[in-house]
Amino acid sequence: MSDDRRAWFGAYLARLRRATDRSQRQLAERLCALSGLDSVTRHEISRWERGARVPDAWLPALAQALGVAVGELERAAAYARGESDTAPGGPSASLAELLPPGDPLAPLGARSGRRIAAGTVARLAARVHALRLADDVLAGGNLIGPAFRELGAAVRLYRETSHSEDVGRALLVQIGELAQIAGWIASDAAHHEQAERAYTIGISAARQAGDGPLVAHLAGSLGYQLSNTGREREGLGLALAAVEEAGPDAPAEARALFLDRVAWAHTRAGEAQPAVRALGA
Repeated sequence: MSDDRRAWFGAYLARLRRATDRSQRQLAERLCALSGLDSVTRHEISRWERGARVPDAWLPALAQALGVAVGELERAAAYARGESDTAPGGPSASLAELLPPGDPLAPLGARSGRRIAAGTVARLAARVHALRLADDVLAGGNLIGPAFRELGAAVRLYRETSHSEDVGRALLVQIGELAQIAGWIASDAAHHEQAERAYTIGISAARQAGDGPLVAHLAGSLGYQLSNTGREREGLGLALAAVEEAGPDAPAEARALFLDRVAWAHTRAGEAQPAVRALGA
């Protein structure tokens, strides 16, 4: 069992615990309550999360307490012990695997277009705001064309022009916002493939911009769509990714929304108890 694998497992377990908003002590107390034993303390949880030990008999109770499938934890533990060479994907991997090869946001090798400044981004932000207002009053089907034209134009602007690092980051944020709106519009009109494409572009843009809350909103929106269209496990993975990306310091309203989507994904997957736990997190 390599130290790197144990450390990976510990970090993975810690992310799952933080997603439930529990301290190490609270998780230990929950495990004791579930098992009817009092042999787990916060010190043991700490050892697991530091990679000093990998739990075995406690995996079923851990899965129940953390709201994940026991098979997922068993695969992670097997990898940490060296019994498997395949590292299972946690919530972060759900996002990484979502982005296809040939990222459409990759800059062109030689940018020959004009250099843009903050004013260009401000004008784009105004169009994003106008599109959001239009979505409040017009049927989604009527806005799909305009929304995707705006998104395509913004992506081309980013790829083909030159700009400072700050302007590029601001432009990526606006691409993420546009993708969120385009995804909503397409999803509402049952154009799910278009919506998924928009959300993936938005996730890529928001990640490159370093905007964790926007990544979380986009991942949560796509996870909600997947949960409602027969892809419940993928939806749950993205809902958990949204909680992780938002982090424990996210505004209470946003965190409540992300946890509600986790609960909904569990519900769609027929997992009533994890759904209730997510709502009470």
